[in-house]
Amino acid sequence: MREKNILELRNVTKTFGDFVAVDSVDFELQAGEIHAILGENGAGKSTLMNLIYGLYQPSAGRIYVTDRENWRYRLNAKSPRDAIASGVGMVHQHFMLIENLTVAENIALSLGQLDQNTARKKSSDGSDENGLGKFRFKKEEAVRMTESLSERFGLAVDPSALVRSLSVGLKQRVEILKALAVDARILILDEPTAVLSPQEVEGFFTVLRKLQADGRAIIFISHKMKEVLEISDRITVLRRGKKVYLGPTGELTARELAREMIGADVEDVRRSTTSEPENELPETVLQLTNLSVRGDRNEVAVSEVSMEIRRGEIVGIAGVDGNGQRELAEAIMGLRHGVSGKINILNATPKGIKAVRHRGVGYIPEDRQTTGVIAAFSVTENLLLNVTHLENLARWNILNQKRKQETAAQLIADYDIRPPVADISAASLSGGNQQKIVLAREISLQPDLLIAVNPTRGLDVNAARYVHENLLAQRQEKKSVLLISTELDEVLLLSDRLYVMSRGKLIEATAQRNDIEALGLLMTGEWL
Repeated sequence: MREKNILELRNVTKTFGDFVAVDSVDFELQAGEIHAILGENGAGKSTLMNLIYGLYQPSAGRIYVTDRENWRYRLNAKSPRDAIASGVGMVHQHFMLIENLTVAENIALSLGQLDQNTARKKSSDGSDENGLGKFRFKKEEAVRMTESLSERFGLAVDPSALVRSLSVGLKQRVEILKALAVDARILILDEPTAVLSPQEVEGFFTVLRKLQADGRAIIFISHKMKEVLEISDRITVLRRGKKVYLGPTGELTARELAREMIGADVEDVRRSTTSEPENELPETVLQLTNLSVRGDRNEVAVSEVSMEIRRGEIVGIAGVDGNGQRELAEAIMGLRHGVSGKINILNATPKGIKAVRHRGVGYIPEDRQTTGVIAAFSVTENLLLNVTHLENLARWNILNQKRKQETAAQLIADYDIRPPVADISAASLSGGNQQKIVLAREISLQPDLLIAVNPTRGLDVNAARYVHENLLAQRQEKKSVLLISTELDEVLLLSDRLYVMSRGKLIEATAQRNDIEALGLLMTGEWL
């Protein structure tokens, strides 16, 4: 028996000038299914979702939804409000939060968006079972609602915290709670597990299955093949704006799905396990001694951390986002005050980011949107947005424009930044290609120490492989890498030595690298 389609896209196309982002795509989402969408960065996944959510309007084609009364009608969403009113909720890869409001206020505001658009419609037939048409949130009520949602769905977050003070992982939780708060029947999730521990992923999948059993339909966008194969019912693959595959989950293996995404086979990355002779102890590149760091609310975010990184090794730090990783990286880079203890980089104690950069340190921050790129700047400007690049290209404090353009063009080619246009704004690129800008800027300088925080977040399998190859190349060239990642598989794949960070403390876990359950317990703090 054919299942009821709750959402249908017919011959949908979206162009931006001469660029075709989505090319004549048909798509069907059934009630009560979890439908995964795979594709490379720039394949059109986010554009397609933004069309459904009303952020973009199709250049051609039509979108239909079926309401609770089984009426099928054309979705002509001119804004997210229209989509929300039709039962569509979305968790964006790049967050749609108001930084200066609290968690509770952001969640209350999401209900307010629904309220404004549906109050008149509900009042016409006297129905308003949730009371949204008349309800006005008070601060205490917003906090209680947030606490209730957090407890119900197992997504803990402080309702009174300002969003600007939250880590990327906690911001993602707020976005998920926002979508659940509006009681969405169609839930679009863009990389929802990017910052969760293995145990948290299991809990989150339990939530999704409950929503599925309730008849809700879920579009699940992810680059994590194992998760897609575990949670989804069907899979659609996009490549360069076109739909190239649709089938039931399990019909293709992870490798076969990757081939559909890219159009070619993807080789596995492997870390060499050759070691230095015991009588040759490599130079210490980074040494932390009793380092403590205060967070944005003056809390102790990093507590008495001591560790060292030697030349030619990758040291990995795994952990659930929000446990002090961002504060640790920023302290090493000289970006954060409220630091005690000692940070030694190549036998010096530099103060401030410029001095740290001059010691040969590269930095890939965790959030490309706020600290990785400046969206309004061009690709070229972002590629050279590093004091070392600028100094290399300047003479008497004047940039050599010819060398500037040549350097940018070379980096665009080397790192396969798409579209390969130097003078467009970074805002016009996909998230994955914005990340490539950051990687090109930092790795191309061949730093003695590269601090990489979630370097493959939001990247497709091919782009992630490219990042991993570059990190391993740093190691091969006797450079050092501090890899801080919420992707446990990534840390295990690349790291010579492994730590777990939980509640601001650092625990060496190299001996547990083959025990995923033990690592998960360490990440959630249950062994502390």
